[in-house]
Amino acid sequence: MNAVEKSAAVSDVVVPILVVESQTAGGRSWLHFVANVGGAILILGLGVFGFLFFGRAPAVPTDGRPQDAAPVLPLVEVADVKVWDQSFHLDLDGEATTYRILTVGAEVTGRVLTKPDTTRSGTFVNKGDLLFEIDAVNYQLDEQRLQARVAQAREELKAVEIDIENTSTLITLAEEENQLQNNHLERVRTLFERKSTSDSEMDIAVRQELTSRNALQTQQNQRNAMFQLKKTKAAGLKLAEAELERTTIDLQRCRIVSPITGRIVDDMKEEGDYVKPGDQLVHVSDSSRMEIKCSLKGQELAWVWQHGQQLNSNPIATSETATFAGDSADGKQLDPFKMPAIPCEIAFEFEGVETIWDGYLSRYEGSGMDRATRMFPCRVIVDAPEKTRVRATSRTTSISPPILLSGMYVTVRIPIDSPVPLLRVPAESIRPGGQLWIVREGKLKIVAISLVRVDGDSALVRQEGSALQADDQVIISPLASITDGMAVTTDLGVTATVGTAATVPQAASSQEMQR
Repeated sequence: MNAVEKSAAVSDVVVPILVVESQTAGGRSWLHFVANVGGAILILGLGVFGFLFFGRAPAVPTDGRPQDAAPVLPLVEVADVKVWDQSFHLDLDGEATTYRILTVGAEVTGRVLTKPDTTRSGTFVNKGDLLFEIDAVNYQLDEQRLQARVAQAREELKAVEIDIENTSTLITLAEEENQLQNNHLERVRTLFERKSTSDSEMDIAVRQELTSRNALQTQQNQRNAMFQLKKTKAAGLKLAEAELERTTIDLQRCRIVSPITGRIVDDMKEEGDYVKPGDQLVHVSDSSRMEIKCSLKGQELAWVWQHGQQLNSNPIATSETATFAGDSADGKQLDPFKMPAIPCEIAFEFEGVETIWDGYLSRYEGSGMDRATRMFPCRVIVDAPEKTRVRATSRTTSISPPILLSGMYVTVRIPIDSPVPLLRVPAESIRPGGQLWIVREGKLKIVAISLVRVDGDSALVRQEGSALQADDQVIISPLASITDGMAVTTDLGVTATVGTAATVPQAASSQEMQR
């Protein structure tokens, strides 16, 4: 095939391919055009829908009243102020703690032979229960040795007493012999003066008298030495008896018993351990009394002092009275900062049941005010932690702890008889800054108060030094903006009189109307 025929064949093949490609490209352009048109119509529809739905103007609240109509006064809700002539309680948060924890230690040296199962942390023990038993063999041998030594000392003392009695008898004989020799010497001296005897006989009589006197003096000296020996033997006997008593006490100390009735806090030694005097064995918590740690604010402490003065005729020492009231009758200085023993209640709530114990304020803790909290730490004593009173609050089945336990977070309620008149107002009427809003003659009046305490939905305030009086009406509803002397109303629909403008902004009035 020549070149002309080849080129003609190639042209015959290429032409159909180009026709097919041109038909395919035309189909793709048509689909692209349809897609563009559909997308544009969809976007336009969404825009129209958004304009119709979101483009409407918000309704502006307007006052429909005529311009010459009197403005509506703010409507307030009020409550009456009542006189409070009863006692109230100061509620303090506290924590129960053990009155005392005793450390029981070893007083003798030895190996622990016995440790009962009751000597474990958390177990309850009575006074006198066995805690540990230490090996007492060495102390038993010492006791036997010292008993023999005491017996020996007593026998030696008896022997000395017998020697003293014998010597006293010999002294009596020696005195008689000496008396005889003195008489004989006088007779010989009389004869010698009469020249009736010789010098040799005179010398023999003198020598015999000296011999008898010497024998008497020897016996007396021996008796005096025996008296001193008796004192020495008596002192040795006392020493041996003291050593025996010490050994007997050490033998008793090998049995370590609980000194009090309480609960074991922790145990440090086990059976087989070697202990020496001073080693700690167990810590026992005293369960006969409990303490409550709490803190008083300055105002609360003032109420406690005032109540204490009513209970005690003796005034509490102050800077004016401490100089002459700080000494007792026996000359000892009294505590100028003593806590008045005011009875109180300790309450603990558990599973809807409130358990109550009786206690009393005992003392301050530390030397005064806590520098961190600026409060006065104090302690409350509960003498009978096992005596409880139960007050069910939400359930018929009462489940309460049988005893006040260490670590309980409790509420201390101190009853206070106020020496000043008090008023009761709703708790929601207390405004920030210690203020009340009251209504008098249709006008709002701002009154400063001295708040005593808040209990639930009511509050107590002092009446003295305050413009608040009994039967006043106090505002308990909120107001957006207030001024002293603004006109308010407690009746719905009351309007201001002609010439009186409401001081509350219109927005606040609209809110009150909507509410």
